[in-house]
This record gives sequence, structure tokens and C-alpha cells, in this order.
Amino acid sequence: MNSVDVDLGPRSYPVLIGTGLLENAGSLLREHGLCQTNAFVITNPQVGALYFESLQQALGKAGFMRIVRHEIPATEEGKNWEEFSGCCSALLEAFPDTGSIPLVILLGGGVVGDLGGFAAGVFRRGVPFVQIPTTLLAAVDSSVGGKVAVNFGGVKNIMGIFNQPRLVICDLALLKTLSPRELRSGAAEVIKYGVVCSEALFEQLEGGLEKLLALDGAALIDIVTQCVGLKAGVVARDEFDKKGIRNVLNFGHTIGHALELSANYTLTHGEAISIGMIAATRLSIALGLSSPLLLERLETLLHRANLPTRHPDAPGLFDKIVRAMQMDKKFRDGKNLFVLPTRIGGWQQQENVPWELVYEVVRSVLTVSETLPS
Repeated sequence: MNSVDVDLGPRSYPVLIGTGLLENAGSLLREHGLCQTNAFVITNPQVGALYFESLQQALGKAGFMRIVRHEIPATEEGKNWEEFSGCCSALLEAFPDTGSIPLVILLGGGVVGDLGGFAAGVFRRGVPFVQIPTTLLAAVDSSVGGKVAVNFGGVKNIMGIFNQPRLVICDLALLKTLSPRELRSGAAEVIKYGVVCSEALFEQLEGGLEKLLALDGAALIDIVTQCVGLKAGVVARDEFDKKGIRNVLNFGHTIGHALELSANYTLTHGEAISIGMIAATRLSIALGLSSPLLLERLETLLHRANLPTRHPDAPGLFDKIVRAMQMDKKFRDGKNLFVLPTRIGGWQQQENVPWELVYEVVRSVLTVSETLPS
């Protein structure tokens, strides 16, 4: 088992990375100072059917007396205000007494982690929670850093808070039940880290991406540990996203999020980010900040991961993307802001990019000739 510390002073916590951790989850919670005897487990139907019983047994062995299960939809459409409100109602119904504060445990992917972490942050002005990610994407990205939110009013992640978990238990054995498409989706976020944060990681992926996709034990634990370490370092320097440092994690997300929403979530998050990274890199080249060779290497790696680099066009899709992009949370005072790669392992943010260039790169990733991988 590897352990990566997210160093945030009194809000610090470890991310435990290994295999076989779920069956020992109860003892791990106790070892890290979590002494509650009530647990409220938020999951989704698919993950709950696979892993809730094992978690329940592990918690029971550690002295948890009452364990309540609450399920939300697994898809991004389910990360909405209604499901969030329903989760808060279930918390209050299960634990109406102020003396019976539960430990909230988030067993699932990014949707469960985002919505559940938000609910834990506002219930009784905040109760402790633990992340147990069950997807590659959640393991390397969304379970770490404390950004929790729901979609609202047609805008992705617009309602949310910063709320750090007390512990992240990343059992990589749980990834074996993922579909190939979900694994590829997580690989997009891994590739993101390589492009803008670590040349060494990118070169490692160029030499052995297939090992990651095959869930090779040694490669998986090494790459996940690297990604978590990279994110932990960024978050430690800019926890509340006020200094511009944390913007690096949004590479590919400005256009990617807009496409994800505008395509009615027919894309996974990682697929949308894959296309968004291509668009952002083309924008960087157009501005003279990077070379076509960077784009070539990125496209090659994304194709090896069987990730899309373009999306089928449809009537009105371009206009929807532009409108959604203009709601991006990074934009200020009418000025856009993009995270652009300058070299493998390097980046800069660019403000007030001419909209004509932005429109051009958005159109460049919309095509009638490419379909999504299954």
C-alpha cells in the first residue's frame, strides 16, 4: 500500500493506494482516528450491488453499530439538485438526533464523490466524510482535493463548496469491474496530468499505456500514485483555487465540460476531456505557445487509449457549446481564460483569447466522420 499526504495543515489527510483495502476499510478508518459508530454510505445501484456488503462487513468488524445505505444514479445527469436534496433528506431522516453524527462514506465514482461530499459539507454545517473511489477517474482526480458540487440550471458543478475528506481509501482491485469505456475515461485524466504536469509521466504512458488499460498491478499502483501526488502538490499550494495554480487541473475542461453538457452527457467525462485537450492544444498552437509536435504526440496517445479526438456534429451543437463555455467558472469580467500546454509537462493560462480563434478550434473538433468508441 502506498500513501500520499495531501498537506493542508489542519485539513490534511492521506490517500491510501493499494489492493485489498476495502475488506480492511473499518480498521483503516480506526487507524486514522475516525471513531464514529454510525455510517451513512452513499453509493449507486451498480457499485452498491458489487461492494456494499463487503464494506458493511468491514465496518461491522470495526465496531460500527448502524450502517445506512443511500443510492443515487451513477450518471452525470443524476448529479443534480433534486438528488442532492434527497440525499440531505435521507441523512436527516436516518440521523435526526444531533448526538448521532454519522461518518459519511462515499463508495463510487465522481458523481457519488461530488454530490456526497457536498451533502456531507452542509449537513449540520459539516460532518466528516471518507472517499472510496471505484473508478480510475475518481481514483486519480475527483476523490482528491475537496471540490464537491452538483450541476444546476444547465451549468456543470455550479453549486458547490470546498470540503476536504478525512481519508481516501483507493482500492485498485475495485477497478476490475469497470467497463473498458470507463477505464478509458479515467485514462484521459491520467494523460492530462502527463501533458501539463509531468513529462516523465507522459513518456511513461507513451512507453506503456497498454499496461494501465490492462490494469497491470505494478503499473496501475505506480501511475495512480504519481497522479495523486501531482494533484496533492497542486492542491496544497492553491486549496481554494484563488492563486491560479490549481487552474492547471482544468486543462481540456473548458471546452470539454461545455461539450459534455451540450451533447447531453452522451460522452463520458473523460471522452469529453479528451476532445477538450485536443481543442486546447490547437488553440495553444494558434497562439504560438506550443508546437504541432505536442499535438501529434497527444493525439497518438489518445488514439492508443481509444479515446475520441473529435465529436460528430449536430444541428445547433456549436451554439450550445459556445453558450455553455461562456458560463465557465474561470471566466471573469467578460474575459475568457484557457489552460494551454506549452510543452509536455508545461502550461500557462491565457486570458482574453480572441473568440474567433476559440470558435475555430471548437469547429475543428466537430465532424461528421468520427463516431464514439463503444
